[in-house]
Amino acid sequence: MSANQAYANTKGQLLSHHLYAVGYLAAKLVEMMGLKKPKLIEAAFYAGLLHDIGKLDQKFQRWITEKIKSLDEDSRDEFIISEDGEHIDASHKGFSAFSFEKHPRHNEISWLLTQSLLNTDALTLNDSQKNQIMHTVYWHHTRPFRKEGKLFEQPRGIEKILNKNLPDGINALYQQTLQLLKDIEAIGGQYFPIHWQKNYDLQQISLPPYKSYDDLADKLEEYRQDIKINAHNNLIRTAVISADRIISAQSAEELAECIAENSLDTLIDIESETTLKDHIHSCLTQFERRFPNSQRNLSQSEAVNKLIEIKKRALFNEEDNIAVLQGPAGCGKTKIALEWALKTDAKQIIWICPRVQVCLGLVHDLTQADYLPNAQIELFTGEYKKILTGNGNIIDSPDTPEDSYFSGDIVITTIDQIVNNIISHNKITSIFNFMKQHIIFDEFHEIMTLPAFNLLFAELIEAKKATGTNSDTLLISATPNYFFIKEFLGIPEHKMVSIPSFNPSRYQILFESYDDANEANPLISRKQDETETFVITNTAKDAQYGFLHHQCDENNILLHSKYSKTDKAYWFDETFKNFKENGSKKYQTLRSGPIVQASLNISCNKMLTEITTAENWLQRLGRLDRFGKNNTPNPYITVIPKSSENGKQTSQTAKFLNQLHSWRSAYCWLNYLKNNLDEGKDYSLNELYALYASFYQNEKIQSEIEQDIEKLLKHSVSLINQKVLDPISIAPKRKQPTAPKIAKNSLRGDNRFVQMAECFVDEQLNPHICNEYAYEEDNVEAAIDASLTESRERIEGYGDSGKNLLAFMQQKHHNIKGGKKIYKDFILLNQARSPESPIYLSYTPDDLRAIGGDPHSLAIYYVKTTKQPVGIMNIDNIKSAYEK
Repeated sequence: MSANQAYANTKGQLLSHHLYAVGYLAAKLVEMMGLKKPKLIEAAFYAGLLHDIGKLDQKFQRWITEKIKSLDEDSRDEFIISEDGEHIDASHKGFSAFSFEKHPRHNEISWLLTQSLLNTDALTLNDSQKNQIMHTVYWHHTRPFRKEGKLFEQPRGIEKILNKNLPDGINALYQQTLQLLKDIEAIGGQYFPIHWQKNYDLQQISLPPYKSYDDLADKLEEYRQDIKINAHNNLIRTAVISADRIISAQSAEELAECIAENSLDTLIDIESETTLKDHIHSCLTQFERRFPNSQRNLSQSEAVNKLIEIKKRALFNEEDNIAVLQGPAGCGKTKIALEWALKTDAKQIIWICPRVQVCLGLVHDLTQADYLPNAQIELFTGEYKKILTGNGNIIDSPDTPEDSYFSGDIVITTIDQIVNNIISHNKITSIFNFMKQHIIFDEFHEIMTLPAFNLLFAELIEAKKATGTNSDTLLISATPNYFFIKEFLGIPEHKMVSIPSFNPSRYQILFESYDDANEANPLISRKQDETETFVITNTAKDAQYGFLHHQCDENNILLHSKYSKTDKAYWFDETFKNFKENGSKKYQTLRSGPIVQASLNISCNKMLTEITTAENWLQRLGRLDRFGKNNTPNPYITVIPKSSENGKQTSQTAKFLNQLHSWRSAYCWLNYLKNNLDEGKDYSLNELYALYASFYQNEKIQSEIEQDIEKLLKHSVSLINQKVLDPISIAPKRKQPTAPKIAKNSLRGDNRFVQMAECFVDEQLNPHICNEYAYEEDNVEAAIDASLTESRERIEGYGDSGKNLLAFMQQKHHNIKGGKKIYKDFILLNQARSPESPIYLSYTPDDLRAIGGDPHSLAIYYVKTTKQPVGIMNIDNIKSAYEK
C-alpha cells in the first residue's frame, strides 16, 4: 500500500488526514490552554503531525485494512476507539502468531522515525522543542508489557527488530514516511513545505524517560530545571493526546469535510458560561449587608485589591498571575479567595487540598447559607465523588456520573487526584481543564513537605506559569514557607499578600526540657485535666501511649489516623462536637498526633506540643483559643528533649524529624523562638506571624533550611523514579477484582491491607489478647469497611528479621488457617493489595493454640479500652514508654 492510501484507524481515516488534523488541533489546544508561547505551540504541532507515522508499518496496515473490511460503514462510524489507541490485535483473523514481544508498537516506530526526521538544520526547532516532540511521540501511548523486552529498551534494539521484520528494512519505511509528509504538505498549505532529513539515520542512544528527574541532582536550581522540562512535556503530551482522541472520534467523511472546509476548530468544545460569579456576588453582598463597613470586611477587601494589583501588574509586564495569600486561621481566607475569583472573571474554580479531611471541611463551609448554598459544589476524591447543592448530605447524595466529573461550579479535590493526571495515561487529558480554570491550592504548605508530591506540584505551578497572564492561580496558607515559595517555586515576594489576624487573644510561649536519657517524655507521662488541653505529639504512637497511661486519671479522648475507617469517622465526629465553638465539653483533654494541626475547626485553652517545624508549630497554635474567647493569656508549651537543645539527634523526636528531612528546620525554629521571645511573656498572633516571616529572612537559617529541602527533594526524586513507572498496558484478566485494590505505585506510601487480633488493655496497662479479630474474617465488605492498612516497612520490621511479621505469617498461616503454604513473601504482599487477602499482624489465642505456638513477640494488635478504641499498635513496651 502506498503512503497516500494508508489508514490511521478503524474509522477509515486516511493517515495523512489524521496526522495533519491532530497536529493542527494540538497547536490550537495549546493556545486554548492560554499558552502564548510560540515555541510550545510549534512543538505541539510537530508532535501531533508525527505521532502516528509508525502506522505506515506494513504489519499495522495489513491488520487495520482487514479490520476495516470486517466492519460495514455504519459500524465503522460508531466504532469507539480505546483511550490507548488502536494496536495490532492477535485475536484478529490471520494475526494469531503476532506478538508485541517480537514487534514494536506504532508509537515506538514513530519515535524511531521522528528522531531521524528532526535531524536537519532546515527546521528551526531548538533542542528543547525536539525533546518535547520525541517525548510526546513515544509516550502518547503506553508501552506494552513484555516478558522479554530488552531489545525494546534501546533505539538500536528497536531498529534491529524492524530491519529483521520488514522486507525492505527501516530505510524503505523512512522513504515512505517522506512521501506521506509530502501528501500532508498538500493538505496543510501555509504550514509547509518542510525540508526533512532525507535519509534515515539513528541519532539517539536512549529512549525518552517518562519522567525526567536526575538522581544526581543536589541543588535547587537543578531540580527547577527538571521541573520545567517535565511540565512542558506534560503540556505537549496533553495537547496531542487530547487532539488525537477528538480526531479519532470522527468518521472518515466528517474529518475529510472539516479539513476541506478549514473547520477543524469546530471540533473543540467551547465551554459554556456558568453562574458561578452570580453565586459569589450574592455571597459577598450578604456579608457586606450583615457586617457593613466592618474592619474585618475592609481588611479582606484590601487583601483582594492587592491580589488584583498583582493581576494588573502581570498584564502590564506579560508575566504569570500566580499569587500567595498568607493569613492566620479565622481571617477569612476562603471569602478572600472567592472575591479574588469573582474579580478575575472565574468561570470555574478547581480547589486543591492536601488531604481529604481538608476537602470535607471546605465542602461543609461552602455549602452553608453564608456562602454558596445554590452553587454546585463538587467533591472529587478517591472515596467521594459527589455534587452538592445547599446542605446536601455527602453520604446520602448520589455519586457523580463519570461523564460529569469536574463539571461543578467549584470542584474540591485532593492533590492526589490532580497528580494522577500527570503520571497516568488515561487521565492526562484532564490537565487541559486544569490549565484553563482558576486554581486554588489550599494549605499548600503541606504539599511541599510530601515526598514526590512536592516535585509534581511544582510541575503544575510551572505549567500554569507558562500561561502567563492567564495563569490565575492562588496559593493559600497561614504558614506558606517563604523559602520554598521563593527559592523552589520561584514566586517573587511582590506576589505574596498577607492579611492580619482578627483574633485578639494573647499567647504565653513556654519551653520545657526533659532529660531524655533518664526521663519519660512529659507529653506521655504527665497528667492533664485542669482545663481544655490539647497534647499534640509528632507520632500517633506517642499519642496512644499517653492516652493509655491516663485513661483513668484524665477525662481524655484520643484522635489519630491508626483507626479502622468506622472508628476514625466516629472519633473525628466526637472530637469536633466536643471542642468546636460552643461544643459539648464532654472531654477535657485531647491527645492526638499531627492530624489535628490543620483544617479542624476546634479549640482549647492550653496546648502542649513536641519540637517541630515552624509550619507545624504555628498550625498547632491555630487550635489554641481559636475563637478568641479568653481574657487571659493562653499557655503554649513546647516540650524539648535536652539532647535536642544541643543540636544532637539522639532522641526519638530528633530521629523522627530527621527521617522527615526536617530536623535542621525544626532546630532552627526552636532556637529562633528562644532567642527572640521572652519566655513567659504573652504575644498576639500577629506578633508571632511577624516573627515567622522574619525567620525566613535570616541567611544562616536559610542555609540550614536549604539543606533539609535538598535532602527532601533527593528523596522525592528517588520515590518518583521508583513509583512513577512508565505507563504500561497489560492485557485484562478474565476475572476482575471484586474489591478495591491498593495501587502498586502509590506515592502516599507502600501500604497493605492487614488483619489483627483485638487486644484489651486494662486500667493497670495489662494487655489481654482477645479471641476476636479487628473485623470479621472472610467478609470482604467488613474488610472494606474497616480499611485497616499498615506500611510494608513496619510489616517487614524495618529490615530487621527479628521484627518481621510477614515472615512469621508466611511460616505459620497455612497451619493456623489452612490452605496451601505460600513460599514467597512477595506473593503475600501482592495479594494484600486487596482487602480479601490481608497480612495477619497477629493471631487470636485460640488460633495459636491450635498449633501449640506463641505469638510473635512484636505482634501488632487492634487495641481497645473501656473508654474507646486505641487503634493499631504494638503492645510490648506500653509501660516502658511511661516509666523510662
